[in-house]
Amino acid sequence: MARVVFFTHSFVPDYIGGAEVSLYHTCRGLQARGFDCVVLSVNARGRDRSDRWFEIDGIPVHRVTWRTKKRRPTTDLFDARVLPLVYGDLRRLRPDIFHVHNVAQATLAPFVAARASGTPTLCTLHDHWMLCPNNMLFRTDGTVCDPAQHPDGRCGHCFRRYEYWADLPQRRQWMQRLTSNVARFISPSQALIDLHVAGGFDPERFRLVPYALDTPDWVEPHHEQLREAIQAAQSRPTMVFAGGGVVSKGADVVLRAIPGLLDAIPNLQFVIAGSGESEYFQQFARYAPQVRVLGKVPFGEMRALFAAADLSLMASIWPENSPVVIYENFQAGTPMLGSAIGGVPELIDEGRTGYLFPPNDHESLIAKAVQHFARPPHERRQMRQACVAAARTHLTLERHLDGTQAVYAEVNPALCTRQVG
Repeated sequence: MARVVFFTHSFVPDYIGGAEVSLYHTCRGLQARGFDCVVLSVNARGRDRSDRWFEIDGIPVHRVTWRTKKRRPTTDLFDARVLPLVYGDLRRLRPDIFHVHNVAQATLAPFVAARASGTPTLCTLHDHWMLCPNNMLFRTDGTVCDPAQHPDGRCGHCFRRYEYWADLPQRRQWMQRLTSNVARFISPSQALIDLHVAGGFDPERFRLVPYALDTPDWVEPHHEQLREAIQAAQSRPTMVFAGGGVVSKGADVVLRAIPGLLDAIPNLQFVIAGSGESEYFQQFARYAPQVRVLGKVPFGEMRALFAAADLSLMASIWPENSPVVIYENFQAGTPMLGSAIGGVPELIDEGRTGYLFPPNDHESLIAKAVQHFARPPHERRQMRQACVAAARTHLTLERHLDGTQAVYAEVNPALCTRQVG
């Protein structure tokens, strides 16, 4: 039986972002194909020290956290506590593949451990951590940084409110050096590959494998305000924004758009889910009851919210890789209104599965939303059917797993002929 050890700095149910959701579905899918999958979740910036093994839906997880040390750019790049832990697990488990995902809160020590243990290694990129200290190529003035113009990976104007790490001279060269044993990088979008190539990385090391999600079991919502929003959606046009109060997710754009949306779309219910900064939620609350602010919604209950919506909004102003929220909405049959940035245009078929608008342009956002609700009901039903069709044909878990296994075979040729199962 082929064994894969996955590495991530967070995993369900502790934090639910696109990377965690995607990794969860990949693990479950590979297990169904006969792979032995183990997740090593290591966070060097925790509040307490912990080290435990447990299972989540049949996935073995080794979760380790340490209290945050005094942070410096060098310790952000490499935390010596992580190296022996990962090395020990790799030597004990002896995987055929070491598949790395997010590492910002664990440093690059896992790659060094894999090299020392001689484990074939690949890495799925969910953002821009090899190119930029804030993982987003996002600047303080709200613009996006061009990696080709800053070959050392330090533009000097990084947005620092969220993740920010390893701001070193020649940062990009350090990233290339410490990941030199990564045989292949998997990217869910061509846009992310293009940015890394512009930043000086070898295009031959990248493989395009879009995300995919298994069809989830239906979870009855228990979140009280969520249940109220779903009930109201039966008789009111409803838009959902799952970016909460996060700047890079477009919280400012949404704030500017809300008055125009409420004026232009009669009886609109606008539902906001997700965590973020309190000042945004205070401003969103001024538009109650037309705007409902749910806060963080449990992982399994988001599907019910998306399914109830007529239109789901993704307003990001940074070049997102391949937002999982789009996959989730398509599975639920809900069209997307997305900012045309990063990998988003690769997923949304204009007028068929959703709409695109220029990032940070709230007027265009409003116009596209009005266009959608002005369409006759039968056309909106056709769009819902097209979303489901896209999820079931182009974005299937089987296609994702086939692509992932093909990269595994490149990284470890023994997997080409080995019988899995």
